[in-house]
Amino acid sequence: MTAEQDADLSFRPLRREDFSDLSEWLSAPHVQKWWREEFDTGSLEARYGPVIDASDGTECFVVELDGVASGFIQRYRLADNPGWQRTLAEAGTPDDGAGIDFLIGIESLIGVGWGPRIIDRFVESTWVRYPDIPAIVVNVSTENHRSGRALAKAGFTLVWTGVLDSDDPSDAGLNHVYVRSRPDK
Repeated sequence: MTAEQDADLSFRPLRREDFSDLSEWLSAPHVQKWWREEFDTGSLEARYGPVIDASDGTECFVVELDGVASGFIQRYRLADNPGWQRTLAEAGTPDDGAGIDFLIGIESLIGVGWGPRIIDRFVESTWVRYPDIPAIVVNVSTENHRSGRALAKAGFTLVWTGVLDSDDPSDAGLNHVYVRSRPDK
């Protein structure tokens, strides 16, 4: 299936029942290379349980294509994580924006146009969710060419390249930082 086909694209809140899919996606080589996160049940509960219970400001969603769980996407206000906010501000990004992270869990859906479509649709919903933010910020490894192309196709601009001050193993090495400004700002 390609993105040009009329698939139903939707986002639904992450549930604990999704941990088996999330574990499978995070352990897949095409994801694990970029999203270096533990994927056992205990680690997923520790990381995403507070999000599901609404005690964490991050909002996590399962990406569904034609009703099939196919990926994961999350958003958060930068202000909810002051250390990360400072790190991204040093890269020249707006400190009052939001961040997103994404993955396509099903490898056969990569490289056929879904990435830009998923990102663009999610950005549009993020403008509605956070009407006061001026921009959305994303960092990806400089070696993750597919994500970089998807972000560019979804209207993001590369604003910085360098090493980020982060303890997250997914942020190791050189990163590109992309920004998409709110269209009415």
